[in-house]
Amino acid sequence: MTLSDLRTRILDGLSESSSSPVHFSASQINDSINEALEVLAEQVDAVRRTAFVPLREGTTYYYTRSIASDMMVPYRIWSYDQTRKLTAISVHDLDEFSTSWDETTGAPESWFPISWDCFGLYPYPASAGGVLRVDYFAWPRELAEDGDELELPEASQDAVIDYGIYDGLVKRYDLQTAMRFLSAFSSLFKDAKARSGIKKQGSSAIERSMQPHREYRSSVREDTTIR
Repeated sequence: MTLSDLRTRILDGLSESSSSPVHFSASQINDSINEALEVLAEQVDAVRRTAFVPLREGTTYYYTRSIASDMMVPYRIWSYDQTRKLTAISVHDLDEFSTSWDETTGAPESWFPISWDCFGLYPYPASAGGVLRVDYFAWPRELAEDGDELELPEASQDAVIDYGIYDGLVKRYDLQTAMRFLSAFSSLFKDAKARSGIKKQGSSAIERSMQPHREYRSSVREDTTIR
């Protein structure tokens, strides 16, 4: 669905002419559409992209902004040249495993979050070479031209239209009707989250085996095939 398609359906829902609307400009409707996309991307983790970053000599920590400016958070990291998925762990797990983990060098086997915009590797590479593939949840690209395609899954597209109608009704002070569309929007993005296959899980999702030299096991089911 294109930006023009979305705008037409929203204006139809507001009983406005798509070619010559009276109460709304095209730019106002476009702003509502892009606002809805941001809300959905943040709430549903609906936009997924991939970036590649070379391993740097003696570097443990990588800032997401240096990898991709649109990155919200990484959800899976691969050693691309070795076609091997790195295990997600935590700093607490590493501290329990070894007091000198931050001095260990070698081919990265695990990754761990530091903050919303930074992650680390364990072990860290002593020399340059190799590439990481970083799969991440992303902010949506702004729709600016009428032919720009919506990036969300098809199942989430009606939610964008509901949000646009809600926003227009609020501007017309029709709050009672607006709340019905807001409720539909909220319901749809909750459904979209379930359809996306993403479930928020606590730290119990990743557990370390009590047996030595065994990898962490995760209760999160995911596709482990590089595409």
